[in-house]
Amino acid sequence: MERYSLDIAPEQVVLWLLDEQRRGCRKLEVSASRAYEAPEIAARELSGLGDEERDELSDVLEVGLLEVTPPPGSARWTLRIRFEDDTAQRLPEDEAVPEGEEEIDLETFYRDFIEPPRGTLEVSVEVESPAAKGQLNKILNAILRDRHGR
Repeated sequence: MERYSLDIAPEQVVLWLLDEQRRGCRKLEVSASRAYEAPEIAARELSGLGDEERDELSDVLEVGLLEVTPPPGSARWTLRIRFEDDTAQRLPEDEAVPEGEEEIDLETFYRDFIEPPRGTLEVSVEVESPAAKGQLNKILNAILRDRHGR
């Protein structure tokens, strides 16, 4: 599998997918999820920090993941949008961090991860063959041409 990053606005991808869903056009497989992870903080990052500064570091990341794939039987490719945000300040102190992955719909992904200006977003793709790359490029060209008037 070849994997690479794309220089495309995540908002443009998700808005195009939402429009395609509303129109009932393309039959792409779309899955979205939300999860919370406890990242490892390297010792070198902690060195030189005082106790108060260490307490201010978050140990929780909110992660949103959107994956788009072609229908079964097509050449395999995956378009991913990954969102990460340090969420400790937004989680209630007396509430435990949710465990596991929560499936969400595309509109919720847009509303929670794309629309508010927070966190980091990365768009990447994986392709298994030149044929898959060709199919994916057709989808990407459709996304780039269709700006939905926004």
